[in-house]
Amino acid sequence: MARKARQTRPQLVCVLADNSGSMAGPKAKAATEGIREMLLRCQTTGPRGPERSYFRFVLIPFGTTATLQCNMLPVRQIDADTIEVRGDGGGTNITEALELAYGGLERYMREVVEPHPEKTEHPLPLVLLFSDGHNGFGQPEPIARKIKDLSVDGESVMVACAGVSTDSSDQPDETLLRAIASPDCYVHIDNVRMLSAFLAEVGSSGASSPREVAQIIHRLENMRGVQD
Repeated sequence: MARKARQTRPQLVCVLADNSGSMAGPKAKAATEGIREMLLRCQTTGPRGPERSYFRFVLIPFGTTATLQCNMLPVRQIDADTIEVRGDGGGTNITEALELAYGGLERYMREVVEPHPEKTEHPLPLVLLFSDGHNGFGQPEPIARKIKDLSVDGESVMVACAGVSTDSSDQPDETLLRAIASPDCYVHIDNVRMLSAFLAEVGSSGASSPREVAQIIHRLENMRGVQD
């Protein structure tokens, strides 16, 4: 049976946003625009009404440290214009961002999805992580595996990753990001339009399987090399 977001079973979308210093400028602006567009699309999905959101949202910006800015809020309770990635966070602590995400996701799967009366149709959480650099703190891979091991009825939480490289001076750790991502859910991004599209399209898609995410990423790859 297909998993679909509904008022009674909203999808949780968790964005882990690289806010390190190297993201400052056009990349931070594109990330901001992409997240805002994602929220606007999610807010217009489903019937009208502030209490009828089909999506809930988590935002974890990370630099030298990671912070929880939105914690599972229904998207219609969020003013998209208040969301901003600035690129002023210092280093790149992917590990702490994943740890923050895991704590919430583990409780959500255990307390919300597993006992839900519509469990077989409940959409699985979707994690989006983007970075333009190299992790400088700890080992992210073990905590990423714990996130992807969260499952219901044999279907797992998905992690989609984007490595952002708009010029030769900002090469992300693609080996690490591929290891963090679910199968076929990594995309290399080489222009700011593609970054905005990745966040907006994947985040609002309602996808509940790696295959669905991979199909969106395949479409986005047509934007590679296309500059403003």
